[in-house]
Amino acid sequence: MARRRETLVDALLVLPWWASALVAVAAYTLLAFAAPAYFQSNQFAAGIAPTAKSFAPYAAGFFLLIGFLSFIRSQFIKLKFNSLEEIEQVRQLSWRQFESIVGEAFRRRGYAVLENAVDGPDGGIDLVLRKDGTKFYVQCKQWKQTKVGVKPIRELHGVIAAGDAAGGFFVASGEYTQEAREFARKCGIELIDGAALIGMIEKARAPEPFMDPTNRKRIEILVEAPATDPTCPKCGAEMVRRTARRGTNAGSTFWGCSSYPQCRGTRT
Repeated sequence: MARRRETLVDALLVLPWWASALVAVAAYTLLAFAAPAYFQSNQFAAGIAPTAKSFAPYAAGFFLLIGFLSFIRSQFIKLKFNSLEEIEQVRQLSWRQFESIVGEAFRRRGYAVLENAVDGPDGGIDLVLRKDGTKFYVQCKQWKQTKVGVKPIRELHGVIAAGDAAGGFFVASGEYTQEAREFARKCGIELIDGAALIGMIEKARAPEPFMDPTNRKRIEILVEAPATDPTCPKCGAEMVRRTARRGTNAGSTFWGCSSYPQCRGTRT
């Protein structure tokens, strides 16, 4: 499947809002300062300098608007993520929302997530994950009825090898064929089907005690008091373990008074 080609605006909408802010600063600097200085040095293009400078605030404002929309989108994804409870709800998402929900699930597991970052002849990569200096690729398929076969898993394996990633994840809203599972097991790709994705979302959504003290459950641990040597029923002194040497109970152990032979108190 060919990779979806997207514009700069599409890319900025899925990046953090501050990425658009940086582009806005760069655009303003280029149009307000760099471009006029360049064109003024050319007598044939000197008239372009004032136009570029007057256009700078509009360009910067446009990218700041994209950043604002990116922030609104991220909040929407978080709300949508927190509302998902069944796989059918996931299957009703658009392909873009599906990828964003998967990205949010990994983000809440401690990964840095970059959406739609890698193009390639094998269909590209939907998400790039980084954690502890290690890179992982994620391919998402929102196929509602068809089982995912081995072909897209092979393609992902090829992209992982070419991109020097440590491993990868294949996430689908449906299921996988047995051949796909066997191949993924051999090459170290983790397959996440619809049921596993819902479990992943639920686990990532659950607040951790250190993050939300109001949700911390009170857990009482019952600890049994350590066993101590019994006391003599006759004199109250401590007792010690003894072994019977004679009689019908020879060889068995019992508790005997520590002050024996003055006291002959015993316990079994």
